[in-house]
Amino acid sequence: MSTRWLFLAVLVLFFSAHRNLAAQTCTAGSIDPSVTICMPQNGSALNSPIHLQIATNDSIQVDMLQVWYNGVKRWENPVSSADIFLTTGNGGPYRITALAHDVSGRWFKAVVNIDVTGEVYVCTPAQTANQSPRSVVICQPTDGEIHFSPVHLTWFALAAPGEQPTSVQIFVDGKSVFQTPPALSNGFPLPQTYLPMAIGRHRLSVQAYDSQGAFKSTIYMKVDRIYQGCAPPAILPAMVVCSLTNGQTVNGVITVKASAGASTGIKKFVEILDGTQVLNTNHAWLDNGLSVSTGPHTLVLQATTNSGAQLQQTFNITSQ
Repeated sequence: MSTRWLFLAVLVLFFSAHRNLAAQTCTAGSIDPSVTICMPQNGSALNSPIHLQIATNDSIQVDMLQVWYNGVKRWENPVSSADIFLTTGNGGPYRITALAHDVSGRWFKAVVNIDVTGEVYVCTPAQTANQSPRSVVICQPTDGEIHFSPVHLTWFALAAPGEQPTSVQIFVDGKSVFQTPPALSNGFPLPQTYLPMAIGRHRLSVQAYDSQGAFKSTIYMKVDRIYQGCAPPAILPAMVVCSLTNGQTVNGVITVKASAGASTGIKKFVEILDGTQVLNTNHAWLDNGLSVSTGPHTLVLQATTNSGAQLQQTFNITSQ
């Protein structure tokens, strides 16, 4: 069996399981106050994103609900219950804590332990099962998520009956940062949508287009740290390099951390060392090291936008 067909077979099993899971509902426990985690069940072995169904019982108003993965807060919203899909980022054992707060100042929680066996980077049928025509479902990230940068985006755009979306556009804080070619507009899991974002809270919108015009969905999320690359440029189109300066002296390794942005998005990002291309990626960020011999070197970083424009910076570097 080919790798492609094996991957598809795994997805079919994953989607089938999540159809059954999505049909369940979460009933709060009888203890006041208490948090109940109906999904996932303790001891489960699951793929990411994890389907979480959480309910609370409190005689006083619950004003905040949080989800923590292995002691790190990953989601927060001013709600008393949740039915969300939340990514993990890695496999292995996960201690999931649902933590609630009420207006009297009380905190109370519930905990389950699961094993994450893999990650899926597409929308699942459980996420789009009740989707109506001319709507967009943002599958990753979820509203209220706390995540590091870069952030992987997955969506599904459903156009008017009988149509496919003509294009899909991504906005961060009202600024266009990506637009798909028409052929890739219907929820395609593009690596190009693994986007750098600045630390802080963000409004993220995915807007689709069909013959009747535009339709969109919006969520709010928070970036807590830069994990790879740099924060994106404030003015587009542009490139930011946060690890190098022209004329810099290094000790055998050139550390490359960069990000690029444009209203149509970044199609590819390449590194050219002494006239030879050494890296070609379709992300909007770079994060790697280049081993070099002693002496002078020229490094060119070149980003190409989806509209065909090129952004470029050149660095003359000496290795000692």
